[in-house]
Amino acid sequence: MKNFLPLSAHITIAASRYFYSFYLKICVIFSGFFFLTFSSFSQNTKTDSLLQVLKTAKQDTNKVNILNELSHQFYLIGDYGTEMDYSVVALTLAQHIKYKKGVANSLNSIGSAYDDQGNYADALKNYFASLKIRREIGDYGGMASSYNNIGIIYMEQGNYPDALKNYFASLKIREEVGDKNGIASSFNNIGNIYMWQSNYAAALKNYFAALKIKEEIGDKYGIATSYNNIGIIYFNQGNYPAALKNYFASLKIMEEIEDKYGIANSFNNIGIIYDKQGNYPAALKNYFAGLKIEDEIGDKKGVADSYINLGSIKLKMANVPKSSFNKEELHIQAKKYLDAALLLSKEIGSKESIKESYNNMAALDSARATAAIAKRLWPLGVAYLGKSLEHYKMYIIYRDSIDNEETKEKTIQSSMNFEFEKKEALTKAAQDKKDALAATEMKKQQIIRYAVSGILVLVILFTFFLYNRFRLIRRQKNIIEIQKQVVEQQRHLAEESRKEIVDSINYAKRIQYALLAKENTFIENLSSHFVFFKPKDIVSGDFYWATVYGDDFYLAVCDSTGHGVPGAFMSLLSIGFLSEAIKEKNIMEPNKVFDYIRKRLIESISNEDQKDGFDGILLRINKVTGKVTYAASNNRPVLMSNSIIQNLNCDKMPVGKGERLTPFSEFEINHSTGDTIYLYTDGYADQFGGAKGKKFKYKPLNELLLTINHLNLSDQQHTLDKNFTEWKGDLEQVDDVLIIGIKL
Repeated sequence: MKNFLPLSAHITIAASRYFYSFYLKICVIFSGFFFLTFSSFSQNTKTDSLLQVLKTAKQDTNKVNILNELSHQFYLIGDYGTEMDYSVVALTLAQHIKYKKGVANSLNSIGSAYDDQGNYADALKNYFASLKIRREIGDYGGMASSYNNIGIIYMEQGNYPDALKNYFASLKIREEVGDKNGIASSFNNIGNIYMWQSNYAAALKNYFAALKIKEEIGDKYGIATSYNNIGIIYFNQGNYPAALKNYFASLKIMEEIEDKYGIANSFNNIGIIYDKQGNYPAALKNYFAGLKIEDEIGDKKGVADSYINLGSIKLKMANVPKSSFNKEELHIQAKKYLDAALLLSKEIGSKESIKESYNNMAALDSARATAAIAKRLWPLGVAYLGKSLEHYKMYIIYRDSIDNEETKEKTIQSSMNFEFEKKEALTKAAQDKKDALAATEMKKQQIIRYAVSGILVLVILFTFFLYNRFRLIRRQKNIIEIQKQVVEQQRHLAEESRKEIVDSINYAKRIQYALLAKENTFIENLSSHFVFFKPKDIVSGDFYWATVYGDDFYLAVCDSTGHGVPGAFMSLLSIGFLSEAIKEKNIMEPNKVFDYIRKRLIESISNEDQKDGFDGILLRINKVTGKVTYAASNNRPVLMSNSIIQNLNCDKMPVGKGERLTPFSEFEINHSTGDTIYLYTDGYADQFGGAKGKKFKYKPLNELLLTINHLNLSDQQHTLDKNFTEWKGDLEQVDDVLIIGIKL
């Protein structure tokens, strides 16, 4: 059964010459979650085959799956009524045999059918019901699909913050399970949100990322979708040749795979380009071609958008100076299309289409007022002016409800909302726990009062016994005094020994800190940085080291095996090998440096059962070209760009003896000026603390970095330190902590 929504048509918006400036915006495509690869057999052949199997299928899980697959096949041919029928039958059987995954898939199919029919309220109801079951049974692929489908509905309704929140939730799961197709679809959907908010650079970045993955896996539908999305951005930037090139590329693939939604969408997009260029006959030809297909497949949203396009272009044709067109007839045709668009948009609850219907109706009434006044039909002209203002007010109301600054800010913060809600729940749970403890304490005090009386009686009985014991204790006192003197002497010797050890460790600390990266090295080679270094003990297993060799600046952030004195010895040895590899052996590539150090560590200290070494990151920045490459052992660098956080790649093996001894990889970081990269070890994320004494973990750490990214780097360091101290509270620090942030 399908887990995605197809493409929707685009809208061209007309504007009044008298009351507001010309405004043009394109509705976005809705990229779906999965696209099933077409087999060499025709659609009808597959449907017939499934129907034959269904006749002999038993009342079991296999039959539920067949019913849901049939529902999907009828979706593909646009028969939404039959799609719904098979989904309902599948749900009934799945509930009867208590097949939870089948129930969830059937609910998703029903939600999809409602979605295709423009019934967003019932679509959401079924999507949420499906998501709940998929969470219960741990169906991660299904959860990602549900989050994606819910996000699509919210986006269609103009609720961008909730749409983005669900898209991010879907992307996170898909990245965890390695679903390339799903990751690409999520990139498309996130790009759509940025596109709506005119953040074209961020939108293109996500669309090109999606296209790259789709080309890798050979997903024709996904490739066509990406071409279409990229074309929309180029159109909004005024680059019409590039937009047409991408639209035609999308149309060609959609025709190859016979995707009616995609074909209709491409016709509308191409029509918009011709419309903008003033080639109205070519634009009308494409608009009508798209409308015909949308009407055949029952795409109400697409039909509504095409009506708006047709109404808009009729109005433009009427406004062409000295044309041979019959203006009054064109105005009548435009009104017919726009009235139909508004009625259908309200029926399906599409705020964006309602907004554009009112905008074009205002422009039409303004043009009709001008025509009436030119003919000295003053009352009629005034009436049209009143309607124009009324429609324009409605346009403003709907525009502001889905495109205000508050909404834009919410979309930026939407990926953080889960954590805020989680904290509120933890606070409430902590308060409930306190109340329960208070009640228990009161009961305990009452029990104590009753027990005291009984204890007093026992005390009297034991008094006589204690008196006899007192005499014995007096005899033993002298012996104890002698033993105490011996213990005191031993304690004094132990203190002296401890002082010698601490002095030695402090001297080792001075040696270790002398080998760490100097502040001047950072200042001379980086525009801005911070180092948050908090060892657990006097000396540290974590270390950071930097050097300049030729045109390259190297920075290592590493976590040696162990902490304290053993970790410090490992860090000193590793720093020596780093310097040896780069400055003596002239090894330039970060990955080959790690290969060399691993070899030296194994030769120097490892035996059959010993696996000493370190996890870490070695960053190389070319000061001439600005190119950034790195090698990473178990630890991932984090890149912050345009308020988007990216967990970069790493090799899952230590620099030392481990399960794998394959060569390390060299990775390159594609960045922009002003981006921030964070390098850290596991100490911060592994620290226990908070209300329940649990680990801080990596996700909250990355979200904290996202929250403070707008601050200068010295303020970021202060915030990280303050947050760590508050989180740890009275608990012991469990490991060395090291975080370095640099501005690229």
